[in-house]
Amino acid sequence: MSAALAQLQSGDNPPGPKFAGILGSAMDDKVIVDLLGQVGNLFTSSLELKETIDFMLKAAADLVDCDAATVFLMDEDGLGLSAIATFPFTDNLGQVARFELGEGIVGWAAQRRKLVSVADATKDRLGLAYAPRSCLVMPLESPQRLVGALTLARREVQPFTSIEQALMRIIASQAAISIDNARLYTAQRAQLGEIATQKREVEVANAQIAEISRLKSEFLANMSHELRTPLNAILGFSEILKDNLVDLTPQQRQECLQNIHASGKHLLELVNDVLDLSKIEAGRMELSYDRFGVQDAVKEVHNVIRSLSERRDIDLSIDVVPAHLEIRADKSKFKQVLYNLLSNAIKFTPQGGKVWVSARADGEDLLVDVGDTGVGIPLEHQTRIFDEFYQLEHASTRQVEGTGLGLSLTRRLVELHGGSISLVSDPGRGSVFTFRLPLTGIEILNGHRHNRILLVEDNASNRDLAKMVLLGSGFDVDIAVDGEEGLHKVRSRVYDLVLMDVELPGMDGLTLTRMLKADPKTAGIPVVALTANAMKGNEQEALAAGCSGYITKPIEVANFVKRISTFIEVPA
Repeated sequence: MSAALAQLQSGDNPPGPKFAGILGSAMDDKVIVDLLGQVGNLFTSSLELKETIDFMLKAAADLVDCDAATVFLMDEDGLGLSAIATFPFTDNLGQVARFELGEGIVGWAAQRRKLVSVADATKDRLGLAYAPRSCLVMPLESPQRLVGALTLARREVQPFTSIEQALMRIIASQAAISIDNARLYTAQRAQLGEIATQKREVEVANAQIAEISRLKSEFLANMSHELRTPLNAILGFSEILKDNLVDLTPQQRQECLQNIHASGKHLLELVNDVLDLSKIEAGRMELSYDRFGVQDAVKEVHNVIRSLSERRDIDLSIDVVPAHLEIRADKSKFKQVLYNLLSNAIKFTPQGGKVWVSARADGEDLLVDVGDTGVGIPLEHQTRIFDEFYQLEHASTRQVEGTGLGLSLTRRLVELHGGSISLVSDPGRGSVFTFRLPLTGIEILNGHRHNRILLVEDNASNRDLAKMVLLGSGFDVDIAVDGEEGLHKVRSRVYDLVLMDVELPGMDGLTLTRMLKADPKTAGIPVVALTANAMKGNEQEALAAGCSGYITKPIEVANFVKRISTFIEVPA
């Protein structure tokens, strides 16, 4: 179609004034038929609405001598017509009025579907961006519906001739069909796009269902294995003692009792870990805050675990700087984090190795390192090491007993305190787990501080702006740059609100929202759409997907913070 406009202006198609001269004189039928045939072919050469309208305006202005031409299209509700394009006053399109059906000459002609030629329209209300004298209004009507209207105008009183009217009637008829086809084509493409999006959502949902099913099966298999292993020892040794199946020496009887006791303790640890994880996920883990000395807490854990390190001839050292350093936290949970990390370090460090704890103040935070000279963790496993029941399958770790829940619980406890935990590891040389906690603690309610926000945003500038505003208002902000990362973080960490961009690469924001709301573990987390989509229906679509609110960009900083606060307000 773009070539069509150029073709109208080429040597084979003289400009408007020359056509007007031809129309003003005797034009034989062959010339008219050739011209209309050529225009008709050009109309059918594109299904793009804008190109079709642009071509119609250009063709009308070139074939009939006029000063301006405007195209009005029917609104979606069918109650009015709005100017969609004007030639040559493209900059003044916003000044052209919208007409209800039956209003003014344009609305009257469209409602009655009649061509109207006005010799002098000075006193008529056309609502155009120019001041016409003679004008021609033609309904654009396809066989299926009224599409809109086309107006031609002249600044001087020069009524449109019957030949010009007949010619423009034919052009308008062809243009209406072309516009209708273009609209149908656009709607069809939109429907195909929606179908493709829904297909992707179904595929993602199916993949998610399959993943949930796999994780469920994996959880049950792991639980079955972890429960059966100590139960096997408890039942086996107790049966030997109860029924005197084996002639045992007093020393062997003592060993049986020790095995039963050790297996019972292991079983109790497993049950407690599972219960703690379930409490955290349900938001029922209560933290009892108190101020205590870091060195005292570390020494208490050191005393409990020292026997394990001495048994394996491992050098266990502690270093707290300054010695009087204090923190406000849940002391028992703080010691549990240390115990989990130290017991892991000792388990995976060969005999004669080293394990250490170092703690120091870093600004307003406490920074604690728990390191070892053990087997280390390969890079490909480091992102999953904090997942429930995830354990390394390696020759050097296969003999180490564990539930696979310790590190997962450790991370959850650190995050409940408003902190974070990270890992640096070199296979064959050892690992260092580092966790950071606020020295002054946080305001809590049932273990939550109600200001943790996950911002899912792929645009770096928008991400930085929102993060700066939220951090400056006292919120704790975590970032995800796409839907996949957002899904992983929401499932593995504790958040009080998710700010969701709708247009994300890969999995879009609404698909991710539906997945979060379909998962009982994440369904209770409020999701607020933060998007540049401000068209009618976008907000309803977001709310239908499960969003609790809808905030459009660009954001108003003061109002933005107030609106965010309403979604994570601490209940009374």
